[in-house]
Amino acid sequence: MNGKELRDARGTLGELWDLPGPLPMAALGRVLRLQGRDPGATVRDWERRGGPTGPAALAVELMLDGARPRDLETLLNP
Repeated sequence: MNGKELRDARGTLGELWDLPGPLPMAALGRVLRLQGRDPGATVRDWERRGGPTGPAALAVELMLDGARPRDLETLLNP
């Protein structure tokens, strides 16, 4: 998955999850359980520099196929 595909995935997830727009970078970072003060910064870096790999890419693919985190509402509205 490259950066453009990740950007497109955020848009698709926003639609799938009935959000008013694309899934925000910070929310995707929380959904992926990224560590640090700003989980969205990693997502921003991925979109600029080549995209996620390994487990993060797989998690995004699974979410695009319909998987939803059990605590999605909490992650979207911390």
